[in-house]
Amino acid sequence: MKTRQIALPLPFKNADTSDPNADLIGRSYEDGYSTVTVTGTCFNNSKRVMLRRDPGDSTWSMPAWLVRLIFMEKKGKRAA
Repeated sequence: MKTRQIALPLPFKNADTSDPNADLIGRSYEDGYSTVTVTGTCFNNSKRVMLRRDPGDSTWSMPAWLVRLIFMEKKGKRAA
């Protein structure tokens, strides 16, 4: 009888789960004709995240608190 090895999609043992900005990674927003996507946490400063603009492939870092403000869900408009 042959045995088969299966691989389960479990996280890596050495994965850094202490990243407070992990929920921002992969989120994107429209800016005119381009799309800005959060690609990861900055290597030098964990309080900043890396962003990429498509088309154009320009990359820059931005404070995570400012990105959170951009992604805040807007509540319904109140009656005046």
